[in-house]
Amino acid sequence: QTFTLRFAMAPSDAKWPSPYGDPRSPETIQPYKKPIAREEDQDPDFRALASLGLGLAGLFTKNPYFSWGALYMSISAMCSMSHPEVNMKQATTALMFSLSGLLTGYINEYRLRGHEAAGAAA
Repeated sequence: QTFTLRFAMAPSDAKWPSPYGDPRSPETIQPYKKPIAREEDQDPDFRALASLGLGLAGLFTKNPYFSWGALYMSISAMCSMSHPEVNMKQATTALMFSLSGLLTGYINEYRLRGHEAAGAAA
């Protein structure tokens, strides 16, 4: 016994069931248009929010560990943005809080070291 496989092929002049015709034809190709990102439609970025909270905690408590965590989170938030043109304001605010927290945390240590050195020399 021999088996023959036959495939049903549509003739080349057959109509496509879609109202747009043959989707493979070059005149129906449409270029991709990126959707416009609006600020109010975005999901909250939790890394930037955590960075803002840690930066504020580091700034108010003058604890450099909070500020280092905030710096790490803000850089992580900047690197993983889905729409940088919309979320950049929040990420730069978080970065500024983390940097100012580091500055206030370490300037206090620098000031204390200067007084210890002056007291030891006298």
